[in-house]
Amino acid sequence: MCSRVLSLASETEVKTAKPTVFVREATGLVREVGAWSSFMAVFFLVTGGVVVLLLGTMYTAPGANWPLAMFVAFLPSLLAGGMFTIIGSSLPRAGADYVFTTRATKPIIGFVNYFGLNVAFILNIGIFAYYGSSYLGYFLSGFGAFYNNTSLVNQGANLVTSTPTFVIALLIILVFGAMSVMRPKNVWRIIFWVGVVSMIGTVIMFVAMAGITSGSFQTAYNSFMASSNSTYTSVIAQGGISMPVASLAATAAALPFAWFSYTWYNLSLGWTGELKNVKRSLPITIIVALIAIAAYYMIFSGLMVRAFGQSFLNNWSSLAASGNSPIPGVGNFVPFFIFIADKAPWIYVAAFLALWIPTVFEFPAVIISQTRYLFAWAFDRILPDRFASVSDRFHTPIFATVLVLIGGTIGAALMATLGANSANFADLTFDIFSFGFIIPAIAAIVFPYVRRDMFESNFSTKKFGLPLLSWLGLGTAVYLIYSTYVAYSAGDFTPYNYAAVLFATIYCLGLAVYVVSYFWNKRRGLPLSLVFKEIPPE
Repeated sequence: MCSRVLSLASETEVKTAKPTVFVREATGLVREVGAWSSFMAVFFLVTGGVVVLLLGTMYTAPGANWPLAMFVAFLPSLLAGGMFTIIGSSLPRAGADYVFTTRATKPIIGFVNYFGLNVAFILNIGIFAYYGSSYLGYFLSGFGAFYNNTSLVNQGANLVTSTPTFVIALLIILVFGAMSVMRPKNVWRIIFWVGVVSMIGTVIMFVAMAGITSGSFQTAYNSFMASSNSTYTSVIAQGGISMPVASLAATAAALPFAWFSYTWYNLSLGWTGELKNVKRSLPITIIVALIAIAAYYMIFSGLMVRAFGQSFLNNWSSLAASGNSPIPGVGNFVPFFIFIADKAPWIYVAAFLALWIPTVFEFPAVIISQTRYLFAWAFDRILPDRFASVSDRFHTPIFATVLVLIGGTIGAALMATLGANSANFADLTFDIFSFGFIIPAIAAIVFPYVRRDMFESNFSTKKFGLPLLSWLGLGTAVYLIYSTYVAYSAGDFTPYNYAAVLFATIYCLGLAVYVVSYFWNKRRGLPLSLVFKEIPPE
């Protein structure tokens, strides 16, 4: 009789026991990411696709001093990079910036903000897979045009149409999705060595561009186009873009794109909980990488203008944007210009790899980072527990990876179906990266004061009147508010266009997820307010 009573009491205790604050006492992730592998991943994340987009964007800021624009945009990026470095090294957890923001502000604000950001990042997996597929078409068309091979030109032109581009983009997503669930140390080893190959290609490209002048390129271009009426000067005449008198104003117009060129380094905070020796590795991952990237952008843009001529590039990009590229199928592809001038196939291949590798090998890092944010949300019990499950064999969250790949596929499908509006769709997701980081910047300003106990127990930063973290947050917030205003003034999003509808839909969905989770957990006897009073375990 007594044993039965004890048994019933035990069952009652199990039924009434409250769940633990976090899903479990340890994440199950392992620290296998080295500093320089992480550096390479950030280099890919930040530069992937940017230099091709730069040429396509030049007509929007004719006469801009691009090396200067890249340097000016580097300065606020360095402030934000310093802020994220302090956050990640002080709270080395999966999705460290999300963890920080939800603890420093209201959890609902932090979560909904990061929900919007991460939806944009996941969609960008598809967007840049689509671009990476297009670059293959440019590459083939360039070979075909140079050797007057109609078959190659047609194959390249076919690859940049919507259906073939989507199919290749889907293959890219699936291949790199499979790679991202490998044992972390193997994935990061591959990223490092592929990065070395990309760096070698970049050096070859820079040396080749340094040997070209606008005069020699004009001669080579006119010779190449001898059988057509599209000479170097006719491109300038037909493009309709004239050089402005005030280059400083033109440089200011280039700043929004220049700033965007430095985004995505913060994704490294997704895998901060897996970095070895995080206090040494994260500054290399973010600060050293940003310095290297700034040098890369300034050298590339300076050499490009010197080699091919700014007026030619402005008008080429204008013609290409209107669908009237002087050489159909080639697009805004600097390696082809180098090919025309140098006539060396191996340099063309090296320059192509220098640009294509970062565009596609950024995907493992993007996928890994996004799964870690889903993981962090599940660890905080906002998402179902299964998103926090980790494979015992691979030490990666498989279920979260599947969801991220589905989101990336949706992004690629939208690019394929939107046609002429695909560039606008890509721009809309880019705009989220401006105002989406205002909240973490504000959190950095107020965190030392609103969560003093948590700040003092986890952060060790110097004070200059205010804590260094607050100064960095202040500088970052000021610039991001300005850049968001510039995007708004340019009409990128208004209260009445479909950009606003997209933004509202994404953030309302995030709000709905949080509210449903809040009441679900309250019903289970675990108010979410308890979760956000603590830092998750490592």
